[in-house]
Amino acid sequence: MELQQIAARFILPGPVVAHEEITTGLINTTYAITCRSGKKDVRFILQSINSAVFPEPERVMENIFHVTLHIGSRDPGTEQIQLIPIHEGRSWLRLPNNTIWRCYPYHEETESYDKIDSPELAFRAAAAFGRFQSRLSDLDPSTLHETIPNFHHTPTYFAKLLAAVKSDPVGRLAGAQAEVDFILSKESLTTALTGAGLPVRITHNDTKISNILFPTDPALPPIVIDLDTVMPGLSLFDYGDMVRSAASSAAEDEPDLEKVFIINQLRDALTEGYLSTAGDFLTPREKALLPLSPKVITLELATRFLTDHLLGDKYFRVKFPDHNLVRARNQLALLKSM
Repeated sequence: MELQQIAARFILPGPVVAHEEITTGLINTTYAITCRSGKKDVRFILQSINSAVFPEPERVMENIFHVTLHIGSRDPGTEQIQLIPIHEGRSWLRLPNNTIWRCYPYHEETESYDKIDSPELAFRAAAAFGRFQSRLSDLDPSTLHETIPNFHHTPTYFAKLLAAVKSDPVGRLAGAQAEVDFILSKESLTTALTGAGLPVRITHNDTKISNILFPTDPALPPIVIDLDTVMPGLSLFDYGDMVRSAASSAAEDEPDLEKVFIINQLRDALTEGYLSTAGDFLTPREKALLPLSPKVITLELATRFLTDHLLGDKYFRVKFPDHNLVRARNQLALLKSM
């Protein structure tokens, strides 16, 4: 089906007069489409969900529908992503080939970043994710689907590493023994959050800086986007992964480990920003475990990288030999700096 035919299924202000593929994302297929409404052009995002990553895409859409509906009814006028319905009334389109398409308004006069370079930006970003969690703190997590089972269940990843060490299917264990030994020595850290009796909440689960749109008007609050992984989880995994990714001094595959460390000034600004909007709903136990959560999530990712290396690079895309081993060493260096 042609893109214009797909777009015509949604309730849009006019016909599509232009479209451009957006290639910055790594998972879904995304287009910016322009509709002619009288003498005015209005842009929208038209996107299909990658069913290889999300095998039950309608569950993803049901989660997004419930979350955006709740935020909209709780805080009318809140700037957030909004689903454009199709003419039949649903908020997404299923084609005969089972492909799922959705449409959002295009947020004009906003900008996004791939890296945080100042405490001020760190504070605003963290406050946005904290505000997102806060607006969902009174929505029952059981109303959402767990679209990726055990997504942040660190003991599960630890068990997968043990199995990979035992089988060593491609003979890589000898070259990664030091990293394996270090992770095994941190086993107690794997249950520090999942075994702490923390409340299950609704979480974003992909709290990187690029998933926030910042209005060019600084008086307007940032907008959290990319809700595909929104589901029940622990609030501290969102915070911990935000610190891990945003306060790191280097990219995840930087091989020079002397360049890899946590930037304390950014970590502190992220913490202050997060607590400025999430502090009212977090329990004392959650607040007490905040400093530990970046360590847990960093260990988890290092474990996932190392497991994939031992299994022959089955999950994470690699660009050179031992890429996943480099990533694992990078994350372990980051962990040691915390």
